[in-house]
Amino acid sequence: MSYDLYFWPSGAARNSRWLADRLADERASGLVPDQRVLAFRAELLRRWPDLTDRIAPWHHDLGWRQPWGRADLADRFVGVTLPYGWADTSALPALAGAYGLDSYDPQSDQLVSPRSLPPDRGVLDDVAQVGGWVTDEHLVQLLRQISTYIGYAYDDLDEAALIGALDGTNDEAAGSWFEYPLAGTPTLLIRLAKSPGSEVVSVGVEGTMDLVLATRIETLLDLL
Repeated sequence: MSYDLYFWPSGAARNSRWLADRLADERASGLVPDQRVLAFRAELLRRWPDLTDRIAPWHHDLGWRQPWGRADLADRFVGVTLPYGWADTSALPALAGAYGLDSYDPQSDQLVSPRSLPPDRGVLDDVAQVGGWVTDEHLVQLLRQISTYIGYAYDDLDEAALIGALDGTNDEAAGSWFEYPLAGTPTLLIRLAKSPGSEVVSVGVEGTMDLVLATRIETLLDLL
């Protein structure tokens, strides 16, 4: 028994079942190339190398494996066929959401939420702070994705402001954190500090966030 999931750019499907049926036959005329799809695919294969035998469409990242079907669709969508009980199935929609992709489950004929809200919390609850950590190599991806969530135009000037900014920071010293605002809706204050002797960056995100935004940022921190 197997379990299928499809991933495509958020909002691209008016009728998810219709689109998934077409993608199963490698007909993707309704989708345009999107680098986020390739980035998501690369992250899937990095985290779960066993998916090389379970991922579609075919792409050169599958190495020596025999080509099958079209080879020009890898930047349009991702499909995976998983065995029932595959341990990390629930993590895939969360990872897709971090890359701006929708997740569709043809078994239940519905889009899968990146993370369900706790039943006893409302979406209007204000959350003051979210914390976690990322490695150096994922810091820019984190800031860009948070900026997307709040409608802030993160660009090269923001990246330039970070050059050398974490030198001398220490997440074990209260007064040794670098603070940087992302002026979106809402405005968020990002607090960053290196963990001594490692490539880990501790992250604090502060601001008036509803539960949906806070949950998305928590998911992102969990996945990076």
